[in-house]
Amino acid sequence: MGYNEAVRREAVRAAFSLSAIAILSTTAVAQVTVRGVLYDDARGTPVRGTVMLVDPSSDAAVVHVSTDSLGQFTLQAGRGTYQLSAVHPGYQSITSAPVGLENGERLTVRIPIAESGDPTHKISVTEHIRPSAEDVAAAKKFAERRDDYMTGFATRKAVGSGLQFDRSTLERSMEHTLGEFLQTVAGVHVLDPSSTNSMSMSRNSSSVLLSNVGGSGLQCRVGWFIDGHRMDRQGTVAGQGDPITDGLGSMSLDGIEAIEVFRGLSEMPAQFADPDLRCGAVAIWTRHG
Repeated sequence: MGYNEAVRREAVRAAFSLSAIAILSTTAVAQVTVRGVLYDDARGTPVRGTVMLVDPSSDAAVVHVSTDSLGQFTLQAGRGTYQLSAVHPGYQSITSAPVGLENGERLTVRIPIAESGDPTHKISVTEHIRPSAEDVAAAKKFAERRDDYMTGFATRKAVGSGLQFDRSTLERSMEHTLGEFLQTVAGVHVLDPSSTNSMSMSRNSSSVLLSNVGGSGLQCRVGWFIDGHRMDRQGTVAGQGDPITDGLGSMSLDGIEAIEVFRGLSEMPAQFADPDLRCGAVAIWTRHG
């Protein structure tokens, strides 16, 4: 890759990141967020370990993450009752009492962990932010809309409206990113798995429909949806690319619950069938909404 191309691609990634933050900020309240620091109780130094939100009814970890070199971590999950737990080889594990958390709540905590026995210090909460009534209402409205869209997933799969890939399919895949996975999907042509602008669709060899890539033949656009929201810019001219969604190809499969691929208007359900999307659309359903 040449210098100019590398600079262009980095600019595209930045544009996508900023736009995604702006568009998806309304959905952030739909999750519980717990962040903080894991530290050695005796020394006060940060510890590289694993922090989890545990379902107290089953003792199963709902979500877990490794801390960084500064002991920092961030966990996100849906509303529920959780225990905060931390483990590290050579240390005694620590678990908090159960605590109920609502969507939109944000906790910042400090977790001590000791090499033997219980730590002298307690798990402390340094910040606790509760969502406003407006945030709660917005989160509820978003969740209801997303649930409405997801309700049709099984139906669309049963009647053959497009191609549906659920979480179990993604977990069996050897791929790591959305772009890499789409390379394996019939009718999707991928030149660069990190760039959705390089992707095109076709139903069969005699009917090639180009998305944002240049070339001869019929040009039209492929739409990109995340949790029911259309992410690409509707005014973008085919062949010129869309920096807003170009970086979606690098999205990790770990964060995706399901993928739907609609290869043209004939396959698309009404909620995705915008008039400018005769080439089809890709709908991405994230694991945490």
